[in-house]
Amino acid sequence: MIYSPDLLRLMGTKITSDILTENHINNEQKLWRHVILNAFEDCRIESGDRKASLNKTDAHYWIANSKDFEQICWWAGWEPDEVRNRYYKALKKGDIKFKRKHFLWWEYNQLFLRLKNETNLELRKTLRRNLENKRKQIMLADNCYVENFLNSFMKLAQL
Repeated sequence: MIYSPDLLRLMGTKITSDILTENHINNEQKLWRHVILNAFEDCRIESGDRKASLNKTDAHYWIANSKDFEQICWWAGWEPDEVRNRYYKALKKGDIKFKRKHFLWWEYNQLFLRLKNETNLELRKTLRRNLENKRKQIMLADNCYVENFLNSFMKLAQL
């Protein structure tokens, strides 16, 4: 599999060396390494459309908060803290950025999932109105990057 030089630089010397030399014990380890690298690639998506935004935010949460991520790292033969630190370093340096639309699509999706599971008709009406308002916000949102998105993501995670 071919990865961009930017992704390889972002991953650091040890991980990049493992990737380029195909230094893996077996095919399962290779598979899990590619799962991690795909998540990093998803976090580098710049498009602000719904699908891309959801892929980006899902990958972000998986890397930042998931116990599954830690297990996958162990299966890949990589230290989870080292991989996460590479991710956080990329966030701080601006190699991985988020736009306002990425947040808004994530919020929209959370509302949509709540609507989908809600049985109370009054609450469904309220959620539909909220969805319409959120869609309007998305359509009016600029395409600029968010400067302090770590705090914004922490607020969203508490919803």
